Amino acid sequence: MLRLVRIASNASIVILSVPASLAEGTFSNPGTYSATAMGRNGEVTVTSTFSESAITGIEVAHEETPTIGDAAIEQLTSSVLSNQSLAVDAVSGATLSSGAFIEALEDCVEQAGGDVDALKAVPVQGEETKVVYDVTDADIIIVGAGGAGMTAAMKAAQEGASVIVIEKSGVIGGNSLCSQMGINAAGAKVQEGLPYASAELLTKAQMQWGGRENLVAAYVENSGKTIDWFSETYGVEFKGPDGERVDPSDPFASVGEDHPSGGDLFMMRADAAGYTANTLISVMSESLDGAGVKLYVNTEATELTCDDSGRVNGVKAKAADGSEVTFTGKAVLLATGGFGQNHDMVVSYRPDLQYAITDETAPTTGDGIVMAQAVGAKTVDMAEMQLFPHVPVGDTWLPPMAMPGGFMTTALFVNQDAQRYTTEGFDPSTEGTLAQEHAFVIFGESDMNDDLKKLEARGLVKSADTAEELAALFGLDGTALAETIEKWNADCENGADSQFERLPFTLKKIEGKLYGYAFGVGAHYMMGGVLINEKTQVLNQDEQVIPGLYAAGEVTGGFHGTKRVDGSGTGDAFVFGYVAGNALASEVLGE
Repeated sequence: MLRLVRIASNASIVILSVPASLAEGTFSNPGTYSATAMGRNGEVTVTSTFSESAITGIEVAHEETPTIGDAAIEQLTSSVLSNQSLAVDAVSGATLSSGAFIEALEDCVEQAGGDVDALKAVPVQGEETKVVYDVTDADIIIVGAGGAGMTAAMKAAQEGASVIVIEKSGVIGGNSLCSQMGINAAGAKVQEGLPYASAELLTKAQMQWGGRENLVAAYVENSGKTIDWFSETYGVEFKGPDGERVDPSDPFASVGEDHPSGGDLFMMRADAAGYTANTLISVMSESLDGAGVKLYVNTEATELTCDDSGRVNGVKAKAADGSEVTFTGKAVLLATGGFGQNHDMVVSYRPDLQYAITDETAPTTGDGIVMAQAVGAKTVDMAEMQLFPHVPVGDTWLPPMAMPGGFMTTALFVNQDAQRYTTEGFDPSTEGTLAQEHAFVIFGESDMNDDLKKLEARGLVKSADTAEELAALFGLDGTALAETIEKWNADCENGADSQFERLPFTLKKIEGKLYGYAFGVGAHYMMGGVLINEKTQVLNQDEQVIPGLYAAGEVTGGFHGTKRVDGSGTGDAFVFGYVAGNALASEVLGE
């Protein structure tokens, strides 16, 4: 969906008042100009108007994720117009959207006869934006504005609690916005008449990987209530699975023992604004001001505070300008996500992942886990990580259907010696890929698609007319790559893969213009984290409640066990966020 963005207000962001003009003649060709650059999801088109001495207006059309792209572009637009400067940095948590905006705007400046380098040298007066911490005390302090944190905040506020949310990045949504799944649920009103979407079957699906019974029970009990709450509070329309795909006599047959899947029996989707998580984050962000929730972005939590009895009663944080601010409350919720962006932390629990990369977009560096451990919290399942086998280097994960050839790829996977090392497909040899710093996908012109063209526009997919030229772009041996492609093409003509016995219908010659990109194994989802009980209260080493401390979402462990069931990762955030919101409100309001 194409979106048009203009400047919008944000209660916690104040744009500093500065001169809104430059010297006459700064722009020798005043007028209105447009330029386009590639963002995360598609093209970002900036249309900017110039007088001889000022950038007087900016409009942006884009297909970026609403809560990420809109917020980042609004912040950058406001800064450019108020400071008349291109000395702006990408917004944390939205670097691809920010980069596309900046690139396109610089193009417009050049069209208007301006000097980009000179405008980058124009200083801003004070900070680019200043967060005004006018409220620092509330019933509940929530750290993290992703799916879990936002849901808890809105639910607790609805129950009458005062809430402050602090977010490390410059945008809300967190890693929830990476999800393309719905929410596994049972017992929602919209599921009435679907006997296979039952609590019994959902429990069976979730328990097959060793999740803790009390957490699975809490999830199942509250999953339908969460769906109903979003429907009744925000008018979100959910749609369940297609009943014609389910065998009524054996609905659980599609849930295999060798794959973490719920068979799509329970997955509720709400895709009005893209994927389900996008929709839910969007409706909550639009209702934020009316709910009375105070949100501070660009504010990094660093430490939990406790009173004399040991009860957690607040959070110390670092503001964007480096100053320290302390938030106090009756209880604190950690909703900071996992630790996929903290490579050292990943490797400390999984040394075999030394060459893994991450496909997470939010700054998930394990902050919540570290802060919780400092007050005695127990962690569980920390080495249990879901890996995504195919992540382009420099980007988030590429959907399997968008890979060259799709799930059963028609491309070649080669190592740093330019040799094939595995049977290509959606799930190549993870062990083989992890044994090298990067692997490479090589494919022909006929396998280019829209998703790959987006990566090409950002310089991640590279092309050449010959194998030797393509190899040079990746630092590979050109002769070896040419021989690998030649051998493969001969196998295709002979109708059999002589190395790895690929299926016949994937035997496709690599012809025409040649393309490639580097990829690695992605640390996709963390099953481990802080241990909680069924009320989302954090537990200590003896599995007793740490007073005043709660946690929800990927920062926690124990719910998933050893594998994440499809649809329960998104559910982990929103359902346990709903549980936390209720539990927090009940405690702080004395009910």
